[in-house]
Amino acid sequence: MTHDWQRRAEALELEGRLQDAETVLRQALPDAHFALALADLYRQRLLRLRATGDHSGAAAAREAAVRWAWFFASQATSGGEGVAYSAERDDFLAQLPE
Repeated sequence: MTHDWQRRAEALELEGRLQDAETVLRQALPDAHFALALADLYRQRLLRLRATGDHSGAAAAREAAVRWAWFFASQATSGGEGVAYSAERDDFLAQLPE
């Protein structure tokens, strides 16, 4: 199920309004998972831009996806949470196209 906030963030990303898309996700997800949602938004942007031949834009989107995935893992507040968040980050990065 896609939420209204998710559709809004995706629409803003398509318009190139990346800061606004980030704000929507930050406000919709009150915990650290907003960062993983942002990483996925940039992953989708990477795939879309690569498909259109915009390799520079795709590279920038990939960098943003990596940055947000690492930020997500850094938000852990305990050792167990750190292990779990790091595993989520690693899974995400393993599936991120080069």
